[in-house]
Amino acid sequence: MNKSFIAILILALGLVALLYSLPKVVVGDKKKSDLKGAANRDIPKADSNSTVKAEDLNHTVKLTPEQQATITGLSKTILNAKGSNKVKAIEALSEQFAKYQRYDSAGYYAEKLSSIEPNEKNWLIAANYYYQAFTYAVDNEKGLKMGEKAREYYQKALTNNPNQLFAKTNMAMTYVGTQTPMAGIMLLREVVAENPDFEPAVFNLGLLSMKSNQFAKAVERFKHIVKNNPNNTKAAFYLGVSLVRLGRNDEAKKILLQVKDKDKDEAVQAELKSILSEIN
Repeated sequence: MNKSFIAILILALGLVALLYSLPKVVVGDKKKSDLKGAANRDIPKADSNSTVKAEDLNHTVKLTPEQQATITGLSKTILNAKGSNKVKAIEALSEQFAKYQRYDSAGYYAEKLSSIEPNEKNWLIAANYYYQAFTYAVDNEKGLKMGEKAREYYQKALTNNPNQLFAKTNMAMTYVGTQTPMAGIMLLREVVAENPDFEPAVFNLGLLSMKSNQFAKAVERFKHIVKNNPNNTKAAFYLGVSLVRLGRNDEAKKILLQVKDKDKDEAVQAELKSILSEIN
């Protein structure tokens, strides 16, 4: 398998895990290349007592003039609003930043909202936005910072409700790339021990097995998913890739051809073409 594909595969760890585990209302449909620098340095001034400083939310991609005008208008509404109207205004600003794929700014304001109304719903919203900022971060330092913020709010939600398996799964993935990656793997194993068929956790364990070149384990994980859900073409794709890495090309070819028929995503089709040409 060519080196460029292996690099794409590793990069896919965060992106695929994100798309797999977060509510669709929060996940955008743009490719990762469109999301570089997913926040802006022109956000409204933060309160001085905030746990995340506005100046930390830096990047190179600016908002368009129309987008900035919308953000400015919403920020003015926050300044002038009181009580429940202020809460609604902060929520609207957070959602607008998310719409513009500025997930760290969305997380920042969702965090402010959760400090006003501390509850499981708001903690999860803040955590999910920070998780997306973590996933799309190009800069490693920023990614680690966003992952830490995501963990903080996932932990609040889990303390309140330990049955939040999505929260525990996403929280686990924020440990990847830190000095304690096993903490994340252990969390994923806890989820699978509680629910062996919970696809996001099984899927992420499969991806992490691939990343560590444990392709036999990856095959087991992806086979489990495909057995329960034959329409999961992403799991089938990575199952095929893992089989190729094990030299089981005949098995891989059969599976990858099925993915080729079902999954019309251009990126997937391009990689399938490359892999199939190598194993024919």
